[in-house]
Parts: sequence; C-alpha cells; structure tokens
Amino acid sequence: MATLAAPVNIQKTSTKFLQTRKRSNRRLARPVRVQAALPNPDLVNYAQLQLVTWILPMTIAGRLLKVEYPEIAVGLTIMTAAKLGLAANGIIHY
Repeated sequence: MATLAAPVNIQKTSTKFLQTRKRSNRRLARPVRVQAALPNPDLVNYAQLQLVTWILPMTIAGRLLKVEYPEIAVGLTIMTAAKLGLAANGIIHY
C-alpha cells in the first residue's frame, strides 16, 4: 500500500539532444538550361516511316521465303545504301 501512495516520478527527456538543426545560409544553385539530346522529330518520323513501309515487310517476306536473318540484314543494308545513293544524286525523292 505504501507504493501506491508514493508519488510517481516522471522522467523528462533531455532537450539537449532534441534541438533543431541550424540552417546555414547556402547559396542556391543557378538554373542552367539543358538542351535535351533528342533527335530531330523529322528524322524520327522518317525512321518510323522507313521501318513500317519497307524494312518490316521485307523482313517478313524474307522469313516466309526461308531466308535467314543475317542474309536479310545484308540485303536490307545494300538496299538502304542504294536508296541513299539514288536520293543523294537526285534520282529518287522520298
């Protein structure tokens, strides 16, 4: 019974460790304009057009004719070089 009548000692947390951080006056970084390293949108559209209009159909046709992928890649590379050469000389326009 004596312990029930005794006052309860409440422990208080030391405020020494609860101090807020001091903020230092830091100089803010200047914003720098960064230009994205994205390709030209016209080039992207042209690449998509080429892929859909003749690279994929040629690959599918080659596989249906039982041509292996390395041979298809060589054929597509030669066709690309020929198209670029003809376009550079003004023979074809695309």
